Amino acid sequence: MQKYIILFILSIVILSACQPSDKLAELAKLEREKEALTEKIEKLKAELSGNGSIPNNNNNNRIPHVRVEEIEPSNFRHFIKVQGTVESDNNILVSSRSSGLIKKIYVQAGDKISKNQLLAEIDGAVLESSMAELKHALSLAETIYERQKRLWDKGIGSEIELLQAKNNKESLEKKIKTLQEQYKLTKITAPIPGTIDEVMIKEGEMAAAGMAAVRIVQLSRLKITASLSENYISSIKTNDLVQVEIPVLNESFNQTIGSVSQVIDPQNRTFRIEIPVPKDLINLKPNMLAVVTINDYSNPEALSVPQNIIQKTGTGQFLFSAEKKNGRWIVNKRFLVTGKDYNNRVEIKKGLEPGEFIVTFGYQNLAEGQIVEIDETEE
Repeated sequence: MQKYIILFILSIVILSACQPSDKLAELAKLEREKEALTEKIEKLKAELSGNGSIPNNNNNNRIPHVRVEEIEPSNFRHFIKVQGTVESDNNILVSSRSSGLIKKIYVQAGDKISKNQLLAEIDGAVLESSMAELKHALSLAETIYERQKRLWDKGIGSEIELLQAKNNKESLEKKIKTLQEQYKLTKITAPIPGTIDEVMIKEGEMAAAGMAAVRIVQLSRLKITASLSENYISSIKTNDLVQVEIPVLNESFNQTIGSVSQVIDPQNRTFRIEIPVPKDLINLKPNMLAVVTINDYSNPEALSVPQNIIQKTGTGQFLFSAEKKNGRWIVNKRFLVTGKDYNNRVEIKKGLEPGEFIVTFGYQNLAEGQIVEIDETEE
């Protein structure tokens, strides 16, 4: 009897263990059937909505209100912004041409100077003393030569004595001329007119030949320079229109590109452009920062749409267009090929035609073939 009781209890336990597994299988089967039915229902709704047979739809049978925009060709322009620097065409570092003690400096930063104006002077006392000695010797040599020549003209004396006197005089003249040229090197002069930007020497210091002494800037010939990525070298050309802003002066001006380098810098893969500065722009100084906005692309017959209405999926980009059928507005997905974007507008290369209407408001929850209502003022 006890044996039968044990077998009965084991049978109940086994049956209890099998029941949850069967229920799970049944639940999975019902879920699959539910998904299949839901998909069929949505397809039928979309077909009926497209034919205008039922008033749509997903929001408790309320037809969504949207706004639309008619697509027409217009001029689409793309711009790039880069940082530039104000430079001078004539920004010259004047160096000392002779070694020696700096005797006198005649200018200071900010002074306006003219070409060949004396800027500084190196002590040339040794050269001055040497020239004084040579000039005294030359005076004697000239006297001797003149007397020898007079005697020679009267047939007195030898030709050798005359030639020696002449050679001695000419040799001293050449030495004096050489010393005079050397003495000129002690004078630091301005090669161009302009403004003294910086004085890098001090009186009483020793100067070496080739040492930087004074920087001269010619403010009448300023330019803006900027470096652009090599990706733009085929789209940026001389005479392209640009806008230049000088933030520190709160000023801006429009200008055309003066030159475009055709050489890529191997260090940073950029090329250089130069923009001349209008002569009437004042207070501009070298090394000021500038913001350069360049029109690198234009399409006068482009179709463009607001950037925010383009939606993305794993297969591409799309927006909703609106079309009137049988007196009702119906929306459709339009997959696009886009071009450049700028200022919240995107150029459309493929996917739209002129005269079509696109949904610009209320597009977030739309579905393919859905019926919508459009405000008369936006249509």
